[in-house]
Formats: sequence, C-alpha cells, structure tokens
Amino acid sequence: MTRENSPQPPVPGEPEGDSLVAAPMASLFEVTKLRNLRSNPNRRSYAANETDVERDFISQGKVTEAEAVDLFRIFCGSQNQYLWGGVALLHDTMMSVRKSSSLLLAAILAVTALHVPGRERTFDICYAEFLALVSESMFDRYHSLDDVRGLCIGAFWLSDVSWKLSGHAVRIATELNLHTSFSRAMRGSLEHVERARLWYFLYICDHHFSIAYGRPPVIGEDASISYHERFLELPGITQADSRLHSQVGVFIILSRIYDTFGPDSGKELSEEDLLSLRKYNYDLDNWRVRWESQLGKCLATAQSWAQEATGFQTLFLSSYNGRPD
Repeated sequence: MTRENSPQPPVPGEPEGDSLVAAPMASLFEVTKLRNLRSNPNRRSYAANETDVERDFISQGKVTEAEAVDLFRIFCGSQNQYLWGGVALLHDTMMSVRKSSSLLLAAILAVTALHVPGRERTFDICYAEFLALVSESMFDRYHSLDDVRGLCIGAFWLSDVSWKLSGHAVRIATELNLHTSFSRAMRGSLEHVERARLWYFLYICDHHFSIAYGRPPVIGEDASISYHERFLELPGITQADSRLHSQVGVFIILSRIYDTFGPDSGKELSEEDLLSLRKYNYDLDNWRVRWESQLGKCLATAQSWAQEATGFQTLFLSSYNGRPD
C-alpha cells in the first residue's frame, strides 16, 4: 500500500487533464526531467519480508523473542479488548505482526510493558524504538494499514504523545484513501469493509484527543460519518462494530457541540445558545437510550456510556457558565 504517486507525464496523443492544480508540477517534470521526483513502487515494496524481520529490534537483541511473545499474549488478552473488542488488531501471533509492521509491534510491546509490573526496562526500550519508527515514518513514502493501527494503539495508551500520533495517523490514512472506503464498502466491495472499519476507529481516535482538550478535530463530518450506522447493515458485522459505532455516534454530537459553541469556555450564553444546549442534551439522552437497547448484552458497558454522556453534559454546562474545567 502506497501513497498516491506523483502524476505521470501525459501519453502522446491522449488529451491532457484540464486541472490547473496539476499544471505547475507537470511543467516541472517536463523541464527538469527529474523522474526521481516520482515514486517507483517496483523499487521497494513496503510489505515486510524476511530481510525486514532480520533487521528489526528483536533480531538486534534489544528485546528477546520469548519476551515479545509473552507481551503480545498479554496484550491480546487485556489491553486490546478495551479498544472495542479488539478491532485494532487482526493478527493472531506475534510473528505475524512482526512480518507486517515493526511500528505496530513496537506499539503493542511498549503499551503492554507499560502495564506489566517489573517490565520498566522493556518499556524504555520499546518506547524508544516506537518513537524512532514513528519519526522515520514521518517522511516515508510507503505505509500499511497496520502502521495506522500501531499509531492509534500508541495514541490511546501513551498519553504524552497521543495528539501527535493521532494527527500523523489521520494523514497517512487519507493518503491511503481510507476516507473513501465507506462508499466502496456500501457498493459491495468486501475488501473495503475492514478499511472503513479502521477509518471509524481513527475517527474516534482523532476526536477523543481533540474535543476533550478544546482542539478542533481533523476529520470532519461527511456522508460516511453522518450515515455511519449504515455500515452495521453489511454482512459480517459483529458486536464489536456496534460498540465502535456507538462511540462514533457520541462524538458526532460532541463535534456539533464544539462547532456550535467554539473553544472559548468564557463565552456568555445567549438565549439561542441555551436552546441549542437543550437540543444537544436531548441528543445525548437519545444516544444513550439508542445504544443501551442495541447493546443490551453489554449492560455494564452501556451504564458506563450513560455516565460518560452525563459527564459530557456537565462538562459543557460548567465550562459555558464560566467555571474551570
């Protein structure tokens, strides 16, 4: 999987596109003949292979394979389940992750070592490795879906870098065209179902680390977000998808609240603002009732969501009455 390649020179005899945006770069290619400005996907495949595994931080002896397997097992049984039933990880074995994405592997090991007593040294090693891989990926032309998953896992569990990781993940995801996967999945393309699922996971990640801190989210509300529940009508949808989309639903409401009132918590409320506030409180109540009925088997989770919704109501009421957060 690669970013969109730079435009190729037009084929003689074929009509050129009428986009003015492409004109400057097309002229640059024609004048300079700098073919190296274009990506050559055949020159390097980003998919990890045996050579990549031989060069990773486990092969270098920074973490033993036995310890990596143990940490991966712990992650699958605990931390991964907190992310809506494990939608962030598709691999069953540590070696499968290792072959797919070193960034994802480093994120999993760092997050798990952070939560296991006595693994402080392992955490320091894996965390440093994870940050190094993230830094390298910033200007890398080739990325995979598992790289995006690794960034999201890191964002949810490594609070000191959450905002930076979620923003980087959004940029990579849009370059991989994940924002178009919903419409393709709804047209019957099975390969885009998992891509759309990852886009919704990323939407939650982006909004989770922006709205609560008074920052504008990066991903806006388009048709894939407004009509996100249509995704649940596709074949193969699980309870985890319903849990995921319940969170999409609440962040849609919170995003609209942010757009309406803005980031200024000292702003005085007008009569019109009070009407909007009542409407959003009503929307949050409806959201709670809607998903409690949809996820009746997850009563404890539904109750925590209800408390979360009440907490958000209190947050916005208190902030717009001039009280501190």
